Parts: sequence; structure tokens; C-alpha cells
Amino acid sequence: MKKKLFFLTLIFLAFIVSAPISGKSQSSDYYYYESISNPGKTINFLIGVYVTKNEYITRDDGTGYTKIRMAVINQEGASTFKWSDYKIYIKLKNNDMFYNYTTQAKDGDLSCNWSVEPGQNHIQYICFDKAFDISQIDMIWLGMSDNKFFDLVRSDK
Repeated sequence: MKKKLFFLTLIFLAFIVSAPISGKSQSSDYYYYESISNPGKTINFLIGVYVTKNEYITRDDGTGYTKIRMAVINQEGASTFKWSDYKIYIKLKNNDMFYNYTTQAKDGDLSCNWSVEPGQNHIQYICFDKAFDISQIDMIWLGMSDNKFFDLVRSDK
């Protein structure tokens, strides 16, 4: 009985000691987000731009683009959320500013027009015609077609 208690205590202590280490590694996986809604809650979604989930892709002609993962969670009770070629603007610390471009994809991961039903989430990729390091990012906004801009907040700040 004492041996079992001793081994359980050792396992528990090992778990406690390793927990802060795994927590620190996750903190580097930050993202930019915002919750957006209207007074009637017909528009009520959460958007996240996962800048640490990016990939630089080289085209056949030698040019390239950066692909970043984005997620939208449409809340229960809201209307169907329709993404219609909205833009994610990125401002770098050197004051360069750019936004994602419209792809030719009609469906799939790179499409610029898609919908999210109430209570559902949607993962999409957005493309930037620029190579950049995420440590250079100063600010990110969501720009919608009605000229409304929403400042996205960095999750670890």
C-alpha cells in the first residue's frame, strides 16, 4: 500500500512539475481576435487570426505568398454569417500596411466567399502577397464591406 501511495505521489508531482513547462510552450502560440455583434444579436461572431499558423508558399514562377489560418465562430441565435471577401489588414512595426488578396478559389480553404451557420465554426485560410515575420506585426484589423473596421486584440497581451 505504501509503495502504491509513493508511486501515485511521484506521478502527481511529475505532472505538477511538467505543467508549467507545457503552459509556457503554448503561450507562444498567440492569435488576434475580436467578438463582433449588433444590438439585436443577428450578427454575433468571434473571429480569430492565427498568425503563428502561417506558411510561405512559393509559386512555380518564383514569386510567393503567405497563407494564414483564420477561424470564425458564429454564435447560437445569430443569423447565418456570410463572409463576402472581407479583408484582414496587417500593419507592421515599420508602418507597412497590407491586406489579404482575393483568390480565384470558388470553394475550399482559400475561397473568399463562404457562410457559417449559427452555432457553427469555420476555418479558412487568407493569403497575403508578401513575406513577413510575425514578430514584425504591430496591429491587425478586420475590414468589412460597409467600411467598418474592427481592431483585433492579441491574445497574450
